[in-house]
Amino acid sequence: APSSIMRPYYQGPVGDPLRYGLPYEDRVRVWQLYGVRESVSPTAQPDTPEAEEPPLLPEPPDNRSSTAPRKDVPHRCSTHFDAVAQIRGEAFFFKGKYFWRLTRDRHLVSLQPAQMHRFWRGLPLHLDSVDAVYERTSDHKIVFFKGDRYWVFKDNNVEEGYPRPISDFSLPPGGVDAAFSWAHNDRTYFFKGQRYWRYDDHTRRMDPGYPAQSPLWRGVPSMLDDAMRWSDGASYFFRGPEYWKVLDGELEAAPGY
Repeated sequence: APSSIMRPYYQGPVGDPLRYGLPYEDRVRVWQLYGVRESVSPTAQPDTPEAEEPPLLPEPPDNRSSTAPRKDVPHRCSTHFDAVAQIRGEAFFFKGKYFWRLTRDRHLVSLQPAQMHRFWRGLPLHLDSVDAVYERTSDHKIVFFKGDRYWVFKDNNVEEGYPRPISDFSLPPGGVDAAFSWAHNDRTYFFKGQRYWRYDDHTRRMDPGYPAQSPLWRGVPSMLDDAMRWSDGASYFFRGPEYWKVLDGELEAAPGY
């Protein structure tokens, strides 16, 4: 059901957790599992819209239809990634046509990568890689970049009217190397070569004075492959096989990076 707290793909904040109440569908499941108090009756169901099917998730890795042939699958430990993003609190690592998911407690969902177009319904089947991915803080939609085009997804499904040109962001032709939203100021940063741009997703406008010369964060390389904000509050920057950690609100890499 679309409102279920157990829906496999989180839709964003639910509001004040102290005032949150379980949706009717979840209460019914609890009653079915554990029984009902005498003062509670599950029979009077309120009028609710017809339930939607939950978004498609990658099939188990032992299913041959979702597991690529060995020769096509990149090895996660011996490669750098095309894009890295935090989405719904999980880390997604993209390489070629595939991606890995890392849960909040830093466990891989599967040792084998999933195919992008099977999970993100609406990406072209011929798309062989992505340049950057990030989740918008304004509405929790996910944005994919490839070359001069971008796609916006709600959950796993592409929004109508995409792809569109990256000039919508006031970005120049040629694509971006990395993109992420910084928790410190709730701005989205785009990186290309030795320059970066700062964008406001709430107003859909580029901040004045950009592009600027990289790096903003001392100790972080000026040219990046990927960048992401993680659920621990820190930001991570990737170049080749190495990465740098910047603690929340800091302007330099953490010691040891």
